Amino acid sequence: MWTARPVIAALAALCLLADPASAAAPQPAKAVDLGSYSGRWYEIARIPNKLQRDCLAPTVDYSLDANRVRAVQRCSAASGRTKVYRSSGRILDPGVNARTRLTFAGFWSQEYWIIDHATDWALVGDPSGRYLWLMSRRATLPAGSRDAALSRMRALGYDTGRLEFAGAGR
Repeated sequence: MWTARPVIAALAALCLLADPASAAAPQPAKAVDLGSYSGRWYEIARIPNKLQRDCLAPTVDYSLDANRVRAVQRCSAASGRTKVYRSSGRILDPGVNARTRLTFAGFWSQEYWIIDHATDWALVGDPSGRYLWLMSRRATLPAGSRDAALSRMRALGYDTGRLEFAGAGR
């Protein structure tokens, strides 16, 4: 006797396999030392996104302890007004510390991954592969470090031609 269960299961599996967002998401390359990641980071470049449409000179201040993460993001609008976004969450892969889930305004949450990092930069993205930020410990990133980070983005499959650069990060 024919039942719908195997057909439904097969269709569900095909949908999961066909999800281009999941297939495009690069996995984090290495573990993150929480002590070295805490503190202020400056956005050097990003793939454009609606939330940051009018966001100039963005920074993020991270505080991390145990499996908890807190982030305060700030930027200036073209009008001169400062925008502030606060989030908190948890580390999803303790010991590796490269995957977090942050909650904004108590109801919207998003997973963020530290896809790769060096001494002076970090590539932060989401599992879908649609979002990516190049972050630095300083407001400007030396040309050699910037070029290394951009090269790594390309190796991960990102279109660096789409990037928006923040101020002096160009």
